[in-house]
Amino acid sequence: MQIIRSVSRIRDPYVKRILSNTIGKDAFAVYSRTPDKLTRLVRGLRRAELRRSLAKGKWSIAQIINHLYDSELVMGFRYRMAIAQPRSRLQAFDERKWAERLRYESTDPEAKLELFVKMRRDHVTLLRALRPRDWKLWGMHEERGRETIDRMVQMMAGHDINHLRQIENIRRKIKG
Repeated sequence: MQIIRSVSRIRDPYVKRILSNTIGKDAFAVYSRTPDKLTRLVRGLRRAELRRSLAKGKWSIAQIINHLYDSELVMGFRYRMAIAQPRSRLQAFDERKWAERLRYESTDPEAKLELFVKMRRDHVTLLRALRPRDWKLWGMHEERGRETIDRMVQMMAGHDINHLRQIENIRRKIKG
């Protein structure tokens, strides 16, 4: 896996922001450690605290957990498409619509966390089994273009860092 040293050549603002979280980091290590870090961050929080939003229109920890779970579900499919059917079309998804229509605010955050942890660990196992050349297999993302397995993991690691920071901030403010 390639370690990102700079994002200066990346044009897409979202990709640039997310990948900037992984500069100089081993993205696969970040990706692999996220389940344990997330579990530690939410340990000891009551359900009401998990569901508490700090501002109107801002996600609660429970909603972030739901989003991480759904993102992992989508990425698992994308990994499998790129590995089993290279050059396949990779569909984008609208996280706001998913959050609203899948009612992130009312699902069981503990159950979603458990499912996220199991799915992520399964994906880590899948990815560890890849040969070095397999990390260059790719699919065609409908918005971002060609994405290798390597880039997908880098994106997920940056995405993880972003949301773990949000959860740390919310927890700090809730616990005062």
